[in-house]
Amino acid sequence: MNYFVNRLLYLLVVFVIAISGVFVLVNNMPGDPAYGLAVYIAQQRNMQFEQALDIAHKMMGIDPHESVVTRYVKFMNNLLRGNFGYSTFYNTSVNEIIARALPWTLFVISLATFISFSIGIYLGAFAAQKRGKTIDTLISTLASIIQAIPPFILAVLILFVFSVRFRLLPLGGAYPVDMEPSLSISFIGKVLLHAVGPILAVAIPQMASWTLSMRGNTAQVMEEDFIRFAEMRGLADSVIASKYIRNNAMLPLVASLAIGIGYMLGGQTLVESIFNYPGIGFYFGKAIAVRDFGLLTGLFSLIVIGVIVATFVADFVYALIDPRVKLK
Repeated sequence: MNYFVNRLLYLLVVFVIAISGVFVLVNNMPGDPAYGLAVYIAQQRNMQFEQALDIAHKMMGIDPHESVVTRYVKFMNNLLRGNFGYSTFYNTSVNEIIARALPWTLFVISLATFISFSIGIYLGAFAAQKRGKTIDTLISTLASIIQAIPPFILAVLILFVFSVRFRLLPLGGAYPVDMEPSLSISFIGKVLLHAVGPILAVAIPQMASWTLSMRGNTAQVMEEDFIRFAEMRGLADSVIASKYIRNNAMLPLVASLAIGIGYMLGGQTLVESIFNYPGIGFYFGKAIAVRDFGLLTGLFSLIVIGVIVATFVADFVYALIDPRVKLK
């Protein structure tokens, strides 16, 4: 299990460095993170701004006279205890925001990833097996063009065409505002309908990326000696394609799949904002817009943790499915 232990220790070091980078980045932003909350308190309670600022500091657990080292130790201690901080804009803990936003993001990411990966690896393998033919050129060209389109541009197009022009999809949100959340078929159907736009905006560019990656990997595997040996044995083309070519070509994509999921936790900020979809990306964009340092720090930390966990899972799964990598 040396492989497992070494990777775990490596990722722990990466975690400390990355989280420290988040702390340095946010703490060097201009302005006082409690300023926005202090303005709100001063207006609501009709008091002097200095008094409101003191109250805001206490509510957020901030001592402006503390040293950077002391603040860093408190930040790491809170994070290790699962406390992601306090949002001044929403006047609540970041944990509560994550609790209500993360399920929506994971819902979109999981469906978009499943759809894009399943279709992408099939199209990529098919294109590679038809190298030099018209269908290969067509698939590769379309995939290259689609991959170059930013997801937020695609989101705007989807919103305009399917929501504004043809009124086939809702304009935004996770479900209709006049519906109470429940486990009814009607509510679940509305949730799925509202998720179609964000899922398409995320899945289509990802599908193009998987197609191109799978095509390249498949073409490389097809030149290996064991493929020629399988052909010499007289094995059927379908057997060679499914058991030898496709499986081996997919191996490098497994790590990319898990890591990509980790990055997508916060990488769909503009997509979720365009669709007004209440996921992590939506709140991340809002935190940037209103300079909510507490929310920014918490969501940054969550994304770092998500990427590191995804990387660890990818390494472990890759070692299990690839016989060339041993867990020793």
